[in-house]
Amino acid sequence: MKTNILSPFFKDKNSSTFYINGRTFELNNDILTETEHISNTLKNAINAFESFEFLTNKINWYNGSSQFEYLIKENIFKVNGIEINGSFTNHVLQAGLVRYNNKNKSDLFESLPNLIENFIVLDFVASFNNKNINVDLFKINESVYVSRFNSETKIARFFKADSANTALNIVSEETKLDASSFLLDLLEGESKTIADINAKIESYEDIVSFLKDQRGLLAEADKSISEIKAADILITKEILDWKNKIAELKK
Repeated sequence: MKTNILSPFFKDKNSSTFYINGRTFELNNDILTETEHISNTLKNAINAFESFEFLTNKINWYNGSSQFEYLIKENIFKVNGIEINGSFTNHVLQAGLVRYNNKNKSDLFESLPNLIENFIVLDFVASFNNKNINVDLFKINESVYVSRFNSETKIARFFKADSANTALNIVSEETKLDASSFLLDLLEGESKTIADINAKIESYEDIVSFLKDQRGLLAEADKSISEIKAADILITKEILDWKNKIAELKK
């Protein structure tokens, strides 16, 4: 499951439009629809998103043996690690690093400072992928929308699920993955109970992982020191206790 997904995005006074996994959606008054009507600004943002590598603090463009970078916070461009002044496009064209027939892509890269506001992290979307099947879930208030795409057959479907439980089953059937943690607050009945248990197991497993890290740090300490030895015994006991709790939940 992938959440907190970076997406090209455009907002006007009436609605918000965003792009995810090759498809564009419009959110208007809490109603989600698929759309092909997008602004030129969003088209440029999508083109950039598909053309360049977006990281947390910078955007990369690899062109042959050259690496071009746009550092977002600093608002500067670098060519092969060296900051450049003036026009990015003029620099790379004159240096022969980009051919003139690729100028449009260079112009797009240079426009990133103006496009950066058209990217957003979507916290209401989860993406599930298994081989050639991709399923995206969208939580809009109490509703769940489903977008399914088969990359082999190119068949796509988009619809509003009858319930969160239905969306959960779709993800399981189509991808063999579990969407319960994403849909936890909307699930009902047995699915809700199972999701609560799985969430608790995941929480306990995080505790076990943390305790193992702490025990690993103690492994380098002098066990002849009584305090270190006592701490190691205590952590080992805690790990066993949490593992027993996990085993009980899995019964």
